[in-house]
Amino acid sequence: MPTRVQVYLYDLSQGMARTMSLGLTGRQIDGIWHTSVIIFGREWWFGQGVMNAIPGTTMHGNPVEKIDMGETEIPEEVFMEFIDNMRETYTADSYHLLDNNCNNFSSDVCNFLVGRFPDYITNLPADFLNTPFGQMMRPMIENMFGPSRVAQNTPPPIQSAPPSLQSQQLLSSISGAASGTVPFMTDLSQLQQSIQNSTAVVVYFTSATCPPCRVVAPIFDEIVLSKGKEIVGIKVDIGIAQAIGRAFEVRSTPTFMFFLRGTKFSQFSGANQAELRSSIDLLIYSAHPAHPHTLLSLTQYKGLSGTPILFPSLDSIDPIFAKLKTFLPVAGAENALSEAEVKQLDKIQAWLHKRNTAKKTESAEPSMGELGATWKPLLGKLLNMLPYENQFPALDIVRMLILHNRVAEVYTKDGNLTIVNLFHNVASKDSEGSKPSALMTLRIACNAFSTPLLGTYVLSSTARDATKQLLVTTLLSPAAQQRQTAASLAFDISVKVAQSRAQKTDTVTPTVSGGPLEHHLGEDWIVECLSAIGAAIEKEQAEEIIHRLVASVGNFLYQEETHAGAVLLSILGLGETLESKIKAHAVKSANVVGLCREVQEMIRTAVAENERSS
Repeated sequence: MPTRVQVYLYDLSQGMARTMSLGLTGRQIDGIWHTSVIIFGREWWFGQGVMNAIPGTTMHGNPVEKIDMGETEIPEEVFMEFIDNMRETYTADSYHLLDNNCNNFSSDVCNFLVGRFPDYITNLPADFLNTPFGQMMRPMIENMFGPSRVAQNTPPPIQSAPPSLQSQQLLSSISGAASGTVPFMTDLSQLQQSIQNSTAVVVYFTSATCPPCRVVAPIFDEIVLSKGKEIVGIKVDIGIAQAIGRAFEVRSTPTFMFFLRGTKFSQFSGANQAELRSSIDLLIYSAHPAHPHTLLSLTQYKGLSGTPILFPSLDSIDPIFAKLKTFLPVAGAENALSEAEVKQLDKIQAWLHKRNTAKKTESAEPSMGELGATWKPLLGKLLNMLPYENQFPALDIVRMLILHNRVAEVYTKDGNLTIVNLFHNVASKDSEGSKPSALMTLRIACNAFSTPLLGTYVLSSTARDATKQLLVTTLLSPAAQQRQTAASLAFDISVKVAQSRAQKTDTVTPTVSGGPLEHHLGEDWIVECLSAIGAAIEKEQAEEIIHRLVASVGNFLYQEETHAGAVLLSILGLGETLESKIKAHAVKSANVVGLCREVQEMIRTAVAENERSS
């Protein structure tokens, strides 16, 4: 299946090149281009090595243009192997603003995928160096990154006055943003403004003649960039920005100064990496105090599994296919399956058998080729032709198939929105006869969390409303088995939210849109889910279901940023509901009782913190 390839184009000068270039260089330069490649649902670029993130969530902000490069037939596995090989060439140490930069990487990737890349982007370094201003800036660039191969084919540097502070600042900012390192600053007023306007700032004072500075610089970049938005990092070369050095009374390099809400918090001199890490952590802790939940003893909650509840059984393959065939028109009848479709259905059945055997014997799994070329269109046809109450065998087949990574990936790229439509069907076709189909759809939703990609998809902007509707519709079902599976789905969603919250600074692990998942789901979405879960707990009498629902609440609430969920559940009286369940012995097991007590305490402390801070 062809895959769309895009290039995101960013202007690292933030519009300064367009306004300043004609006066500085004598030539109009519309932007200092940084590019990345969008392929297989990720944004790939070169900075501190080969990096990737959810598209549009990188430190470079919003692209000024999204360039459609066409489609590629290259499979994702082959692309990933290519990327692994590229990592050997595009290392953090090999970055050069002129010779080996993000645009060289994007060019290599696009030429591999589609055989082309815009020349005006890759020609920018040579065009710049052929201007008088470029020749003047060349020594400064080579001082920062080393000799340039591109510069060998351009006129030698001209002898003139040193570049202006404005020019030096522009170059430092661009080089920092391009290479994925902390940017330099040369303007005193701008530095003072950054310190005053930011909660937590660390300023690294360095100089070109300081050997320890070169050792600690990459460590500083790594630490600051890993902290995300918790701290602002700034570099100052006091050999260039001498006014800043005098204003801050810097006597030696490297010196690190830490500022909290505009006031100096601490400082030290020297290249002590341990002291740098601990000083940054202390500043962040002081700027962003620990969530009150971290101070609680939550033995039962922290003992919960972080693994989603799945329905992975492959032991009833033949009965499922046999039941499906009883619902299909007989051969020769109107709408009967063609001979090719019957053979494709047999291939799916055989493939599932092979997969089941492979899992039990730990042998090689069947290939996607063995599944057949038309497995997905056939399943789509079956779901469209069968009455909803008779769809459950076909849905059960989907449940088994999506446990495979490649099948799950197919459904994440499904333009027909098969999964979304299945979820919507449960709410729109609720009847006694439809309960088996609704149950199988719930199991499909749970099994979506067996792979990170499909688990992310069902909570993406494309599918999240359908997922919420499925959950809310089934939590109060009169059928105990359906309620239990709905509670499992609530738990799986909450695990994904909790894991995203714990990894909020990680740009590699897939999330819906980079950053904590709760930000992208939205407060209203989470509150609606919690409201439905709270109502389900109130009516539920089965301890196992209550356990899953209370565990879900714990995951949604633990270290919640806004406390909105805890405030809502407090208003709805969930604490009192849990107390009544304990007293009525609806929950008896010590671990479930303990978890209920801990969730009560989570709600109480979050509400108290919300009242204190408001």
